[in-house]
Amino acid sequence: MDKPNQDIKLSFQPLNSSNFGDFEYLFKEKNACKGCWCMYWRSPEDEFEANQGEGNLQKMKKMIESEQVPGVIVYSKKDPIAWCSFGSMESFPRFSREHEIQMIKDKEAWIISCLFVRRDWRRSGVKRALLNYLVDYCAKEGGKVLDGFPCDSTFSKYPDAFAWTGIVKAYEAVGFVQVTGATERRPIMRYYL
Repeated sequence: MDKPNQDIKLSFQPLNSSNFGDFEYLFKEKNACKGCWCMYWRSPEDEFEANQGEGNLQKMKKMIESEQVPGVIVYSKKDPIAWCSFGSMESFPRFSREHEIQMIKDKEAWIISCLFVRRDWRRSGVKRALLNYLVDYCAKEGGKVLDGFPCDSTFSKYPDAFAWTGIVKAYEAVGFVQVTGATERRPIMRYYL
């Protein structure tokens, strides 16, 4: 589990046109998990597949140009170190069709769909700080509950590609509670705002 580092001073900025380059920087090496650019849950399957790579990146750009807030970037000083994609349930049309999460019917739920921390900043408390920020942000925006689908850390260490929603222990440390098990390895964790 993350060990909080009290010396870390983090700031959080919703993704917008002025910091979009930092979003690209965080994912440039891995091409945002094979061209996802956090559009997997936001697009119908055939559209997502057709847009993998540059097409999904352009869709994300269009979202911020229309002043939607698809996520937040975490900074240490001016250095982008983490990203989280989140939004209201309506922002993720694919969620309602996925068997793993069809149990969540709450239209007032806000969803955490991706939680990425740069490798050199992992296990330093960044995930917990980011989750705390999201709790406050979603409450201010009128959300009633905030749901995440982290990996169950009782299993052996996950490859990074499979831990893109975070780890259960980080959610628990912030006050999320398990409401159901979507799958054996991905429980649904909820924070009542």
